[in-house]
Amino acid sequence: MITPDLNKDGFTGNILIEPNRPISWKDNIRFICVFTLVSFIVGLIFMLQGFPLVMPFSGLEVMVVFAALYLVYKKYTSCQVIHFTHDSVIIESGVFHADARVEYQRHWSKFRVENTGHYNIPQLYICSRGVSTNIGDFLNYDDKTQLIELIKHITLNFQHRLRT
Repeated sequence: MITPDLNKDGFTGNILIEPNRPISWKDNIRFICVFTLVSFIVGLIFMLQGFPLVMPFSGLEVMVVFAALYLVYKKYTSCQVIHFTHDSVIIESGVFHADARVEYQRHWSKFRVENTGHYNIPQLYICSRGVSTNIGDFLNYDDKTQLIELIKHITLNFQHRLRT
């Protein structure tokens, strides 16, 4: 999901890049509660039929599903923010706050698109002085192409400002 917040000049501002979350954490908890209830009922029925080992494995199954949902949700809470200023491009990435921050001089940096990504999703990089940063690695094809077009538009507006 891409959320641009550009200024009126068209080449400064911020772009928030987040992965598409399939389900909210609140809905994950609801799913776990229903899954736990169903698993407990099935385990109880089997235990009353003389199979007592089903109940501990039902609890184990609930814990494994909960851990898997937590890990997937944690992966989908990461985001990147691209700040475009008059002199620099700043890329911040992290989960709940900016864990990593990379700054490029705007006049010397260059955006590069490679079509060698998984599932034909193009890869977008910003490069300067031998340093390269991948942008929006977690985006799907439609969001990635939208991001590429948005950055092309911002770059063209910036180049047009330099010429005038």
